[in-house]
Amino acid sequence: MKLLAVGDMHLGRLPVALPEALAERARDLGPDTAWSRCVDHALEHEVEAVVLAGDLVDRERDFFAGFNALKSGVERLTAAGIRVVAVAGNHDTEVLPRLADAIDGLTLLGRGGQWERLGLDEVDVLGWSFPSRHVTRSPLDTLPELAGDRPVIGLLHGDLDRADSRYAPLDSGVLARSGAAAWLLGHVHQPHPLDGEIPIGYLGSVSALRASDLGRRGPWRITLCNGRIRAEQQPLAPLAFEALRLDWTPDDEPGRLLPRIVEAAQRRVAARIEAGALPDALGLRIEITGETDHGEALRSQIEQVGDEARFEDGGCQIFVQKVVVDTRPPLDLDTLARRADPVGLIARDLQALTGADLNARQALIDAARPALADAVAALEFQPVAARLDDDAIGDQLARAARRALSDLMGQTR
Repeated sequence: MKLLAVGDMHLGRLPVALPEALAERARDLGPDTAWSRCVDHALEHEVEAVVLAGDLVDRERDFFAGFNALKSGVERLTAAGIRVVAVAGNHDTEVLPRLADAIDGLTLLGRGGQWERLGLDEVDVLGWSFPSRHVTRSPLDTLPELAGDRPVIGLLHGDLDRADSRYAPLDSGVLARSGAAAWLLGHVHQPHPLDGEIPIGYLGSVSALRASDLGRRGPWRITLCNGRIRAEQQPLAPLAFEALRLDWTPDDEPGRLLPRIVEAAQRRVAARIEAGALPDALGLRIEITGETDHGEALRSQIEQVGDEARFEDGGCQIFVQKVVVDTRPPLDLDTLARRADPVGLIARDLQALTGADLNARQALIDAARPALADAVAALEFQPVAARLDDDAIGDQLARAARRALSDLMGQTR
């Protein structure tokens, strides 16, 4: 059994944050191209069905934008015997039912907020669609019993683990205990890994729509193997954005900035080529950190380059979308750590975070984890907070400590 699962497409919407030189290619780098590639992939791999997790169309008035792109893809799929199944999200609550009525072969599950189950060859797909743009009650309150010997894949659009959401609040615990073999979700654009024993999480937007849509994008190939559902992302997006961090040291010269950006970008492109995930265009969001006295010189170089910070590598158009210079003047931690004031306390913590005493470092990380988990969980497009690892927490703490030390030293000079 093979399916292709597609997250938020938002047909009719053009990607933003493109440089002027690529602005005229916005449509080629947008959702229409991503959808066409999804169709090509489904045909090439002879999947049984393509399932769409809502927000196929960006706005209710985008009927014709959605009609043209969807109809073309659905016709190609159904001509090859591939079914197309969708649920409506909060962006296409009204327009998707009209599109489904107008396009032969597009099956809409769960109209009017009523759960509906569709049988495929080896699995059933259970779906629920938004009956209105805002839904404050969880659709899981009316989830039917999932009895039977056949695996069930849930297809749903909603807000995971946000009880006060206006966009169909969902409880991950209820999903995990439901008896379904997988839950494929739409709404949040940041994809989840979907690598658990029971894959539960967001498919993510099928292509980057804005610069904050970081990382790989594309549909997911869903397979049934030895009674277990497996999900594997297919990075087909024409546009992607990546975050790069360059650590600047006191010995690094400002004149090396642009060559270092190119070198870092080339390494990222090489990794994407190896993974078969190279987009047509790749936007870089660069953060320069570290301790140096050359912060102003680095900012000056970036301002001079401006929109011309782009080049091509491996057939991919690479552009620098944003650069943040977040460097600090070098600090003498040994001297500062001997002070009996807040500066000394922070300096000692920073030494613990970056030094050889692993027990001291772990104690600080364990103390900070609950607060960081709450902060991450409050961000709409972040992955689940449980995936915060020790290295990520330690890095965030060290950066915050350096920033606090620099600020405090600036106040006391």
